[in-house]
Amino acid sequence: MRRLILSISLFFIFSLAFGQYKMIKPELYIGTNQGVNLWPHVSFVPSVAQNFDVRYKGGFTVRYVNLKYFGIQGELNYSAQGWSETSPEGEIYSHRFDFLELPILAHIYFGKRNTKFFINLGPEIRYMVSDAATAPFSTNAGIQQTKEIQNRFDYGITGGLGVEFRTQKAGAFQLEARYHFGLGNIFSASKKDDFDKSNNQTISVSIVYLFNVLK
Repeated sequence: MRRLILSISLFFIFSLAFGQYKMIKPELYIGTNQGVNLWPHVSFVPSVAQNFDVRYKGGFTVRYVNLKYFGIQGELNYSAQGWSETSPEGEIYSHRFDFLELPILAHIYFGKRNTKFFINLGPEIRYMVSDAATAPFSTNAGIQQTKEIQNRFDYGITGGLGVEFRTQKAGAFQLEARYHFGLGNIFSASKKDDFDKSNNQTISVSIVYLFNVLK
């Protein structure tokens, strides 16, 4: 919880730091983001060898800007995550989580009028709406393959870098790479439990379309 408080504090520090810049004509962008999670995995301690996976991520984006170089962005996303393993005998175990996630981000941008680079950074909360797993390995299955999810609520910090191309009539198009670091655990992490840590980590790549409704 202290990490979450720290991330929220950093978010507001960014807000105050960039709030001193020049006011501009307000911009309210709404749109959609569509992309993939590259190598979604769970950081287990003790560690578990996992495969490289690609899973879907997408949702809705709202961004408000009335300061030069700074705005606020919120999203409501559907994100497929989880992990998979391959045994020495070639068996594959896969456990998929489906999250609804809500990031609230500081949007820091710079560049020319029609081409801008940006940083998105802030806290994120998520809830696991479903999970499904294949059968455990027939031999030497790890405890993570037979254990039920114990914590469906997750929270963390997310940050990304991207580029935006603006058009006069069609709106704005973005390409963004983002990293999510979960601060919660899917399994209980007390001294008597099997894992000291089991938090979600993900790299995502998205294409975003936004339209300024105040134009």
